Amino acid sequence: MIKFISNIVIASFVMASTMAFTTTTWQPHSLVSTATPLFAASTAGKWREDTTDDYSRKPLYRPQSTESVAVKKVTKAQRQRMADTILDPDFSLTWAFLALGPLIAWYHPAAADGTPSLVGVFGAGFHILFAALLWVQTSRVRCVFEKDSFTFYNIRGPRLDLSKGATLVRKPDNYVAGTENRWKYDTIINYGFFPSEMFPVICYFKETETPSWKWNRWFAAFDSYGRGQPHFFPGICNVSQFKKQMEERGVKSKPIPTMKKRPLVVGATRSVSARKAANSNNRK
Repeated sequence: MIKFISNIVIASFVMASTMAFTTTTWQPHSLVSTATPLFAASTAGKWREDTTDDYSRKPLYRPQSTESVAVKKVTKAQRQRMADTILDPDFSLTWAFLALGPLIAWYHPAAADGTPSLVGVFGAGFHILFAALLWVQTSRVRCVFEKDSFTFYNIRGPRLDLSKGATLVRKPDNYVAGTENRWKYDTIINYGFFPSEMFPVICYFKETETPSWKWNRWFAAFDSYGRGQPHFFPGICNVSQFKKQMEERGVKSKPIPTMKKRPLVVGATRSVSARKAANSNNRK
């Protein structure tokens, strides 16, 4: 009995929900009804014909193409004539995290009884330790642009200075993809800097050289687009030189979407009265 009553309640709820999202037009002396979903009535033909927003009456925003393009086309023969380039290290990110340590400790003062704040101590300590790690990586890692690919090397030798006898040693295989830290220019489909090129905390690029069955490992699992293996590394090299070398060697990238420049939709827009008339005709 209880099961029978619960089935009736569920069926009534489904019928009420269906009626709430439909409009019924009754013809005189007829039991025939035409039910049209409200969302279908309000949007039928709208996305193809109406190019304005219902509320602001402004042209609808249409995203730009995200196809990967190169700043200039470069052939393999031209790349072979280019000299190998070692990017300069950049300690800006190291000094920024080092400065955040004392700032966090100052922002979280000691408690009333004179004991230091745990938030300030752990926050400052974490940023100082991370700054030390960045200083080590910036000092010993070099990004080198070669003929057909760019590679990350470690410096080994006196004072980590190439001019004083230090040498470049190839880094171990990438711990995420299990491949060499060497990527061909033709397989890179995008690159960028976050939050901006002026202050690059994270540098990013995506390539298709890594086998596709490895594309969902570690942080790559959060990439909903797929189509390649993303890589991230801190901004420990000169990103202006990095971007210049990428452009000169014809590496592809995608345009960065922005809300400042919204492309206007070309075409005539319908008036409010015409929109209402079209919606009323769709309901009939």
